[in-house]
Amino acid sequence: MGVLFTLLVILFLIASVCLVLIILVQRPQGGGLAQAFGGGSGGTDTAFGGRTGDALTYATVTAFGIYLALAIALNIMDSSLTAPAAPAEEVPVAPAPAPAAVIPQPVEMPPPTEVPASALAPMAPAPADPAPAPAPAPAPAPTP
Repeated sequence: MGVLFTLLVILFLIASVCLVLIILVQRPQGGGLAQAFGGGSGGTDTAFGGRTGDALTYATVTAFGIYLALAIALNIMDSSLTAPAAPAEEVPVAPAPAPAAVIPQPVEMPPPTEVPASALAPMAPAPADPAPAPAPAPAPAPTP
């Protein structure tokens, strides 16, 4: 099973490279890489004849079909290789021991202290402005 999978991976890589090269050789609207290999300046004498577009189109479709079939085959084989196998016989497994529980120890608190009642009584608000001292009374005028 492993040898067949390796063979399919190698064929998949070859099909990928072929598909990329076939697509790069095709001539887009303005020329392309096909001109670099003797496409000339619009002449029809090329390696595949005057109808190069049709031959490369068929080659692209065929390479893509092979690429797609190999990709699906690899996907099916990979899922069957990684599927878990059923155990030969059922072996009972003892449950793992639970971790020891950490119980927090109580913290000793100091005994409560007495709070004086004066500290709990509401405080009177401080006066905003102290009251002015009364003006001294004028001294009585001497009578004649």
